Amino acid sequence: MRLENTNVARTTAGTITVEFRGEGNDLITVRMSAEPGREDEVAIVRAKEMMAELVAAPPDRVSPSAG
Repeated sequence: MRLENTNVARTTAGTITVEFRGEGNDLITVRMSAEPGREDEVAIVRAKEMMAELVAAPPDRVSPSAG
């Protein structure tokens, strides 16, 4: 995915959502707990770390959602 835009949004439910948008309307969304005072740049770095951890996870540790 070729990254074109990154958005950070805070919700009233105590979470931060980071959206990575690519060309062709590709979208990756990472939602995490909102730590008080967390800056957008820190949230973006943490979202990237979370995706890297997921990619490195053994296949048997990653399963489709039950929903």
